[in-house]
Amino acid sequence: MKNVFLINETILFEPEHRRLGPRKEYPQRALTLHGPVNECLLQLLEHNEQVLTQRYLFSAVWEKQGAVVTTNALYQTIASIRKALKTAGLEEDIIKTLPKEGFKCIARIRTGELADFSEPQKIAEEPLPDATSSKIAETAPVARKMPLRPLFYSLAGLLFIISCGVFYWTWKSEPPALAKYHPVGQLNGCEVFSSWYDRDKSQRAFQTLSRRYPLQCQPGERAYITLSHAQRGVTVIICDNDPQDSQARCHSIYYRQIYHEDE
Repeated sequence: MKNVFLINETILFEPEHRRLGPRKEYPQRALTLHGPVNECLLQLLEHNEQVLTQRYLFSAVWEKQGAVVTTNALYQTIASIRKALKTAGLEEDIIKTLPKEGFKCIARIRTGELADFSEPQKIAEEPLPDATSSKIAETAPVARKMPLRPLFYSLAGLLFIISCGVFYWTWKSEPPALAKYHPVGQLNGCEVFSSWYDRDKSQRAFQTLSRRYPLQCQPGERAYITLSHAQRGVTVIICDNDPQDSQARCHSIYYRQIYHEDE
């Protein structure tokens, strides 16, 4: 199974392990990618030279996992891909944004096994000592000096570990998409959040949907409503706890009809 991508003869990408790194120092300097970032990059590489619409990426990356995100989350994911490629050592910008169309990858790609792209390390051959040099080595005293090269390598390794830690912390500190929703108050005991800044309009939208559809949010639960004209519908995610809690249980409802406030 060919599960490794070689990008522009420089970067290796293993989607199965969510790793991306420079070919010459792989996997020692490989980065670990966040789930949506890994899947989105895989879709772009598998459809290289093809334009992928926002609707396609929403479906292929998030909706198949039961998640619904905003357009802003998609653009943040694309930005994270560009940042990871640059950190791994790729100088070219291979992800292009096409206004009103979508995104396109323009990389030079080869696929295969990891062993197909591993570069063998060259070992310097040391000349064999002759009899004369052996005798000199046995009788001549050797002046010992403090080795500077190991100290240099140790400092370089320490700086690399620190930089990796800073990158990992920055990468992991990116807030979840639902954390950016705005609280609009409690309705019938249900705590409601909305993607809109307009508190009153969000409340009216939630109440209207509750009357028209079997939308049930029990006291103590949380409802996240996404009002997006670009998606031609309304999405409501209901969770029994904070979505950042690993034990939280959520389900989503997608209304394909265009929402009208006065109905």
